[in-house]
Amino acid sequence: MKYFENSDDRADTRSHEGTTTSIVGERRADPNNNLGLIAQQIRRHSKSQPDHPAVVAVGSKPLSYRALQSFIDAFRACLREAGFGPNARIAVGLPHGPHVALAIVATTCSAIAVPFNPKQTPAEIETRFDVLRLDAVLLPQSSDCAVRRAAERKGLTIIEAVAARDSELGFKIIVRQTNSAKLSDESDKPHPDTPAFILQTSGTSGEPKLIPFSHDNMIAAAARLQAWFKLKPEDRCLNASPVYYSHGLKVTVFTPLLTGGTIVFPTDPSRFDFSEWFSTLKPTWYSAGPTLHRLVLDHTADRPDAKTAHALRFILSGGAPLPREVREGLQLAFGVPVVEHYGSSEAAQTAANVPPPGPCKPGTCGIPWPDTLVIVDENGKVVAPGEQGEILLRGPTVISGYLDAEELNRTSFVDGWFKTGDIGSLDEESFLTLHGRRNDLINRGAEKIWPIEIENALMRHPAVAEAAAFAVPHPRLGEDVAAAVALRPGTQVLSVELRKYLGEILSSFKVPRQIFVLDRLPKGSTGKIIRRELSASLRSKTVAPQPVPILSVDALLSKQLTELWLRLLKSGPLTIDDDFFEKGGDSLLAAEMLVEIERLIGRPVSPSILFEATTIRQLMNKLSGTESSQSKILLQLFPEGSKPPLVFFHGEIYGNGYYTKQLSDLLGPDQPVTVIAPHGIDDTFVPPSIEAMAADRLALIRKAHPHGPYRLAGYCVGGLVAFETARLLIAAGEKVEVVVMMDSPTVNGRRFARLALTCLDRLRPFVGSYADPIMVRAVSHLVRADMSSNRSELHMAWAWFRSLATGVRRQTLARLGARTPVVATQDATQPEENPRNNPALYGTYDDSRYSGYYKALANYTPSPVPISIVHFSVEYKAAGWRSISSELKEIKMLGDHATPIMDVRTLASHLQAAFADDGVGR
Repeated sequence: MKYFENSDDRADTRSHEGTTTSIVGERRADPNNNLGLIAQQIRRHSKSQPDHPAVVAVGSKPLSYRALQSFIDAFRACLREAGFGPNARIAVGLPHGPHVALAIVATTCSAIAVPFNPKQTPAEIETRFDVLRLDAVLLPQSSDCAVRRAAERKGLTIIEAVAARDSELGFKIIVRQTNSAKLSDESDKPHPDTPAFILQTSGTSGEPKLIPFSHDNMIAAAARLQAWFKLKPEDRCLNASPVYYSHGLKVTVFTPLLTGGTIVFPTDPSRFDFSEWFSTLKPTWYSAGPTLHRLVLDHTADRPDAKTAHALRFILSGGAPLPREVREGLQLAFGVPVVEHYGSSEAAQTAANVPPPGPCKPGTCGIPWPDTLVIVDENGKVVAPGEQGEILLRGPTVISGYLDAEELNRTSFVDGWFKTGDIGSLDEESFLTLHGRRNDLINRGAEKIWPIEIENALMRHPAVAEAAAFAVPHPRLGEDVAAAVALRPGTQVLSVELRKYLGEILSSFKVPRQIFVLDRLPKGSTGKIIRRELSASLRSKTVAPQPVPILSVDALLSKQLTELWLRLLKSGPLTIDDDFFEKGGDSLLAAEMLVEIERLIGRPVSPSILFEATTIRQLMNKLSGTESSQSKILLQLFPEGSKPPLVFFHGEIYGNGYYTKQLSDLLGPDQPVTVIAPHGIDDTFVPPSIEAMAADRLALIRKAHPHGPYRLAGYCVGGLVAFETARLLIAAGEKVEVVVMMDSPTVNGRRFARLALTCLDRLRPFVGSYADPIMVRAVSHLVRADMSSNRSELHMAWAWFRSLATGVRRQTLARLGARTPVVATQDATQPEENPRNNPALYGTYDDSRYSGYYKALANYTPSPVPISIVHFSVEYKAAGWRSISSELKEIKMLGDHATPIMDVRTLASHLQAAFADDGVGR
């Protein structure tokens, strides 16, 4: 086993000189020897610096290296007297703090330590006891815990820790049962290749893995950290991470002791106290995961004395990607570098960014230690820089294999390399970037998604403390993306707000369709979030419907419809009572299904049929009647409800408002909902103004509901029609309780827009029909310019105005005989267009219905009405409506413009809250 190839290896890793003599000096002098034992390294420090503090804890006297050595000697003598030799496996189940760290260190120097989290469930403890083959368990004296009860049931020897006086660090141990087995003649010193401690990990899947980390492994790992970060005896490491897990134990306990430094312990690592952590304890560095870093930042960012009230040289982060704003915030608050590193339980730290003047590239895991890391493709071939592949590790910090796992070792350790299962890439400068876990890849149709990318983005949100993305079944795509988050204390955020946030930084196909806000995320024994449990818990909420026999229905048509649904939905077995939308159907699939049904039965079918028939049985009953082929302009859902009717203008110019059926179900049978379709369906006439649209629909509404009170609501342009309908009803003496507008635009709310549209209108006579398509494009960008943070749309609108001016000039020249007249088509002088991606929902720029609505928007200037308005703002601002109503209430939703009709559950809850807040219906 080699540690350094030659003296130039240090330069290759961009490390610093003179930083490894305290650990590897003997190793370099005699490269054929093992690195030694942890106990030998600590004893060396006890001789060279006996009075130097090894452990410091708030409220206790510092423990010097001399005192630490005495503690270890007494601990070892007691174990030997009880019959436990260097190969005995002793579980350490003390609570978090300096005493558990001392217990693990002393056990490591005397036997094989097995750090044990006492907060594990009884079932987890029983499982671990079965596979660990323990000899004894170290517990607090007279404690009553699940670990003790499990040990007693298993007949294990219990070693009790008796606390010293309050002001002293350390404890004495008492063995309740003496090991009757006679010690063999084996040496009191273990071999450096034997385990120093055994870690338990299940990662994010599978049964627990037992990781035997040897003395050689640990000493080599500490030497790397010493070389990277120039650790010296004067350095003090703050321990705020659980020592039961790899990172807390290796980095923040053994590394300080092996480098002759000091470990400092706060009173309670779960309760941050700036003065105690950084002023009293005076650490020069600490290492933790993103959750603790965010906690520190929250309590430090606003402190004016933060930069001067600490002794930190640098801050380390590992275990998960650190959000950029946390890294930059900590650096700004403390004035020291914050660097990330990469490691695993099986191999310790393998790559790291180094504080200046060393190499560092934020957002990466740094440069790997020489000759220890490669990235390979599926065939085991090393990939080129920038390409992704699986990370393989080797070197003195990598374990020789898992305990009692022959098959796992055969697949995980190949030709001297450990296959991590992590997917990464190395850039041209050899900086490592992580992309995810091989087994965590989500296959969403043809799109491949790494959960870590979504988790990184979620963790940048100021309200999110922890995040996990995972796969959930999808009837058509195979898998879809979901996510769960745990929030920081005192914060609140809605799922749709998080989806909006992600939509601004991720591609749309990567944005989870569902984000669950949970009190906590399930974790394994190492503290890693278990994605499979999240996925399973979500899947368990879906209950498969019971098969219903086909009764008096046409067998052939039933078979044809079932085959059609199976083909479209790509779901499992179907019954004739399965709901189309609950099985994964959406508006686009519904439109395709209706076209196919028309081909089957040979006559047109009204799109409105899916409001009343969402199962095969219901469809067949409807199709057997005389269903009109014309779409229904007005549909009544739960008309017998006792509450004032909700008149809902669904606003889907190119859809059928199927979302309103689910919305009505969520609002409950006590809420009548009258759905009004927009003009233009079935290619009917589109009135030239919003006011005309409202007047045309008023007669239908009064016929269905002759008198108020009314509740009016509408999505997009439907919200404008709802507002104008409310004006007409109030003028007729009727009561309108509230108007709810869902992301409804108001183009003429901008002075620039009013001026531009006036100019467009006046230019039309000079260029005839040439102005119309350009006006549609310009107005569409003006509408989008009303969205938050979308200044580029104003530039696009201005570009179309310039295009129109160019057209006017060309037309004028043509009339003078200078050139051929310009036709109404886009040419090279017009800006490149970027319409929405879904013509089925948003239409095309040349479509007459699309043009008609934008013309109506261009001419619409709402006037004040004394009425309560609730505006759900997603992409369109509500500012333009403040002069229209003195009773305007804005509810900001995060997402894109389609969010209100895609996230129907959130929409329903917002509506119910809006009605309740305004006292509607009381």
